[in-house]
Amino acid sequence: MTNIEKMKSYLGKYVFPQLYEKGFTGKWPHFRRELGDCVELISFYTNKWGGSFSVYVSAIFPNFENKNYTIHKWMDITEDQLSAGDTYRNYRLRGMYDREFHYRDLYRKLIMGIGMVYLHATEKNGESFVPQKGYKLVRKFDDEAALAVCEEVNKQFEKAFKWLCKFEKKHQKKYDKSKGGTQK
Repeated sequence: MTNIEKMKSYLGKYVFPQLYEKGFTGKWPHFRRELGDCVELISFYTNKWGGSFSVYVSAIFPNFENKNYTIHKWMDITEDQLSAGDTYRNYRLRGMYDREFHYRDLYRKLIMGIGMVYLHATEKNGESFVPQKGYKLVRKFDDEAALAVCEEVNKQFEKAFKWLCKFEKKHQKKYDKSKGGTQK
């Protein structure tokens, strides 16, 4: 089993069920929940070089006359295809290291003027990986590390849902005004 498969398995066991309990539907990497005039979106994005992922949360009002206010106007996709990254405003969960959740062995180095720089072993060279000079092992990826990532994602969802609630209240007023109504 590859590291990403292992990480998805852990997410499927410890993170996704909690999303389903809250009324979200979908599967890796996109989830959504419809609440009246609002659709909440959660998207997991894997790093294009692999080894880590990030999580974004957002909401849209599909019936809002000025859809460009929340959705990039240049996008030519249906509302069913939208992800949290397709919106103007979204909340990114803060990863455990450098704003991402890593699922490989992780190394770090302090570089003056830049701060901490992280490096992870690739899937192919994981066993024979020799870090560059000055990098030290921060975390070995194993079952315990995968579980810690899941726990951290769940913990950070609490803060993300608070942000989402504030975001929706603010935009609900604009939505209601566009319909000629009052705030609910």
